[in-house]
Amino acid sequence: MRPTLLIVATLAALTALPIHALASVSIAAGGYTQNAPSSTGGAIILSSGASIPAVPLEVQASLLTAISGGGGYALTGEIRGFTGGGFGGAYVGAGAGIANLSGDRTTGPVFTVFAGKSIAPFTSIELRVDRQTKDTGATAGFVGLRFSF
Repeated sequence: MRPTLLIVATLAALTALPIHALASVSIAAGGYTQNAPSSTGGAIILSSGASIPAVPLEVQASLLTAISGGGGYALTGEIRGFTGGGFGGAYVGAGAGIANLSGDRTTGPVFTVFAGKSIAPFTSIELRVDRQTKDTGATAGFVGLRFSF
């Protein structure tokens, strides 16, 4: 529970900063696999966030939906940090939320970590791991292309 409180406190502190935030929207599509139940297929991720120009961070919300295989979703609030700007830049991030990735399709808490690398303007390759933290929870992986608008 302590990591969740840290994420909430960080998000609250960042939203209280008196700076202008720029909104962004992105969509990712790619391959998806999970371990419980074992399935492989495709997934899409929709994200919307606000960058904070004073620091190299973005606060975003993401919805991962498995479109084939075992199905399921993960809705997360995330913090994304940038390691370099423009073409060739990279990012890493983490977040928490709710998901129904488990074999019994019950909703529970989920944690996510992700990283991406820009390969063209407004396009990056993203790797993501989601872990639903309950007895019947699943670990899921995603790799795909992200397009930002």
